[in-house]
Amino acid sequence: MPLEGEWARSDVFRVLRDICPNANLDWPAMARQYDFDLASLDDPQGTVPITAWHAVFEHVADVLGDDATMFDLFNNVEIGCFSIFDYLFACAPTLREACQAWVRFSPIRTNAYRMIFEEDETGGYVEWPILEGRGEWRQNMFGRIGWATQQIELALDMQVPPILIELATTAPVSTSNFQKKYQGRLKFGAAHNRILIPTTLLSRPLRRNDAHLYDIILKSASSELDRFGQMESPLSRIANEVASNLSNGACTLPQIAAKLGMSQRAVQRLLEKEGTSFRKLSEEIRRSAAERYLRGTDMPMKEIAYLLGFSELSTFSRAVKTWFGVSPKKVRDSSGLTGRRTTLFAGSRPDTAEAAE
Repeated sequence: MPLEGEWARSDVFRVLRDICPNANLDWPAMARQYDFDLASLDDPQGTVPITAWHAVFEHVADVLGDDATMFDLFNNVEIGCFSIFDYLFACAPTLREACQAWVRFSPIRTNAYRMIFEEDETGGYVEWPILEGRGEWRQNMFGRIGWATQQIELALDMQVPPILIELATTAPVSTSNFQKKYQGRLKFGAAHNRILIPTTLLSRPLRRNDAHLYDIILKSASSELDRFGQMESPLSRIANEVASNLSNGACTLPQIAAKLGMSQRAVQRLLEKEGTSFRKLSEEIRRSAAERYLRGTDMPMKEIAYLLGFSELSTFSRAVKTWFGVSPKKVRDSSGLTGRRTTLFAGSRPDTAEAAE
């Protein structure tokens, strides 16, 4: 398929297909339903739309009847399933350099976001930015956490390394072996999707490191970066910057344009080309984030209001009533909005009347 808009590598679907061979999964039907090219699963350079990348994971978990299974499925895949990206981590000199390689080369996996790695006095963390408005990402994130944790386990040669895992969504109804293994080290309803690593582990030499081999791996990854890194979605950059700055008050057009190193007019032109505006985009992101926080966490209302950039709880409550037609408490308590999650880049925004139905 053409590399247009927001995409992710399709090999994750191939892996999902191959580790669920006996499941009642109709991949041709899924390809039609979620609008991706079935042939891309076996194409080493294949991609799928980011909305399909999320939706298929939700679909498969639903068919399997187990909302925790992605943890186990991807915590047990073989190293190398995701090509060079696996070896960037496994063969790095240290855990710190492995995490840094993930960040540097994440554009070969998707153009919808960049991974984050930061350190403080206690340790470092690898974070996957929350993609507001691209459909439900919960099961996809469970799979990514299962896979990333396995990479850390194998790199350190530890069954259960002393890491902490935070997920910005609710705990699954089912219970996986992965959850049992990391009991007490796995927090749901957090503000981030990330893995926290103690400082003592970051400098640890990794047993698979070989300087010559790693040089070859880096050159191969750089070649892929030359191909895929040019396909960044400018709209994603804007949307993700807005989402990450909601709570700090730096979410106006001039401020976001400055952070992106773009002129205000350039941002406006790009958004106009995509059929939206800065006001509409930021409103959709707030709406999507509000629904996620209300339905996917037990955070207090005041904290959610703050995270969305509202200075007053009453202002937040009025905004929620406009978006969903009910109070924040009713959004949290209700199951009627489950299938109404906002998708920013797949169709126009429902107007206020529709949202209040």
